Amino acid sequence: MESTNTRDFLEVQAWIVDDAAEPAPIREFKETNTASSVYKAIFNLLALAGARDWSSGTVPVADALDDHHIVPSSWEQAKALAGNTIHSILNRTPLTAETNRKVIGSLLPNAFLPALIAENGEVAVRAALDTHVVSPAAFDILLRDPFTPADFEQLLGGRQNTTLDAIEDLLIKERITLPLNLRALDAQVEVLEQGMRLMIDDAFGADGDVLPPHVAQKVSDRIRAALRKNPALDDRRVALLEGKLKYCDLRKLQDIIQGKPTWPCFEPRFVNKEALATRFGQLAEFRNGLRQCRTVDVITRKDREAAIFWFEQVLSKRTATVVGVD
Repeated sequence: MESTNTRDFLEVQAWIVDDAAEPAPIREFKETNTASSVYKAIFNLLALAGARDWSSGTVPVADALDDHHIVPSSWEQAKALAGNTIHSILNRTPLTAETNRKVIGSLLPNAFLPALIAENGEVAVRAALDTHVVSPAAFDILLRDPFTPADFEQLLGGRQNTTLDAIEDLLIKERITLPLNLRALDAQVEVLEQGMRLMIDDAFGADGDVLPPHVAQKVSDRIRAALRKNPALDDRRVALLEGKLKYCDLRKLQDIIQGKPTWPCFEPRFVNKEALATRFGQLAEFRNGLRQCRTVDVITRKDREAAIFWFEQVLSKRTATVVGVD
């Protein structure tokens, strides 16, 4: 055991220095053995990241979790898959027993996701799945009807990439050093960010040039850096607004929403630009405190809680959106 741990530690150290030096467990991400260290590590990663239940939207306690197949193991086309990949950790995630057994059961995602969306709204459902490292692209794959073995393989490939990003975020960026309660609060802010990206893409998805010039320049720089790091990145997707928005942090999203040309599209939802700026400021202060390892005081936490509640209420509103920018 000690030699294995030492090997894993040295391999991870080498990987941090050289992206091409992937540790063996990373190359074996289609792990199906529930007793393996890779399987347990990824499952624990989801719990540490504050994975929310897909039906209730809450973060379940560990004792209440089921090991859920995203695409059910009873799927009639599972036999056409290579190996035993229907049981891969990339097709598994923690959900409450209530949601796993009574809400979803053996339904395919293209059957249960529309029902969840009808009940809770698309923003809330997408945001909940995002906490399970199900990206917007993977979410769209899950909605495909018919859903085929090729779709399943594409789902696993995409979820492997987002899981690697989550590991980097938690370990290399040292979020794991945050107390569990603050880590959960930080995850809530990220869920809101994803909701804002979805809202902006819904409004301007056909217009990839909607970003303000200074935001577009920053996004372009970040995409170039990402392509240098990962040449396999789909440059066609990052050319779309949906892809560009992934490289926008909280303040950049604020600039897009409150920009003079775009504000009329969001004013029916947010109503007051000054109030919106205040709420963005509260979230940013909280986020910056965490990123810079500053102590987050009680007032900042309370402001953050008020801001998150406000954004959750506003993003859940159904409003007529004006598409297009003068």
